[in-house]
Amino acid sequence: MAILKSTNCIYLHETITTHMELKKQKRLFSVFIYKYCYEILLVALLFHLYGSVLFYDLNFYEKYFRIANVVVLYLAATNSFFHRKNKLSLWFGFILIFSFCCSTGLFYLNNYISLKYLREVSFLIFLIITIFYTFSFLFSPHRIDKALISGTIAGYLLLLEITVRIFMILFLIDDKNVLTNIDIKLNTSFYVDIVYYCTNTATSIGFSNMLPISQNAKMVTSILSLAGQFYMVIIMSMMIRKFTTNK
Repeated sequence: MAILKSTNCIYLHETITTHMELKKQKRLFSVFIYKYCYEILLVALLFHLYGSVLFYDLNFYEKYFRIANVVVLYLAATNSFFHRKNKLSLWFGFILIFSFCCSTGLFYLNNYISLKYLREVSFLIFLIITIFYTFSFLFSPHRIDKALISGTIAGYLLLLEITVRIFMILFLIDDKNVLTNIDIKLNTSFYVDIVYYCTNTATSIGFSNMLPISQNAKMVTSILSLAGQFYMVIIMSMMIRKFTTNK
């Protein structure tokens, strides 16, 4: 009887210890994703925009990894929303869930133009919400640290993400009169071409062999060119001001 009680006590002690260790690990993980939320968002954005460079076979990447990119980006962005320490409204949560369901649930339904519109517009709304919260963080008064630097780069990448999504919507409207020399046969190569074009435009490198055709494409290109340059100027001046203020 005494041996049985001793065994039960040992088992109970091990169970409590294991439970406490799991709670500790969970708490450490929560602190980590909260503390490095903008670093995580930056990595998610980089992989979403340029992750195809890691894969030789774009068909394989499109079939198995592009949807994972979208899910990771949603999780990273949602995590960054809670960094503001504000309670998210019910409507905000509904919009976020609706956008996530449309962007992931309709990812492979490319045969229906109306569903593709819904997918792209819902993802665009999600990106606009994300860049709004990121800019709110960047312009809030705090010291210069890794989160601010990561958030600054993430904001620049979000500008590219939004512009890429706008171009994809323009291609849904008229795929022949948006940009020249775009391969629209494979969704991933089509996406890579647009990312390449937007990156070159925002950084003022040049268009290469791609040129805007339609009036809307020309206007979006012009706005992206201005936004890319003004972003650098405004953000750098803001960071210098915060650095001198802290000193």
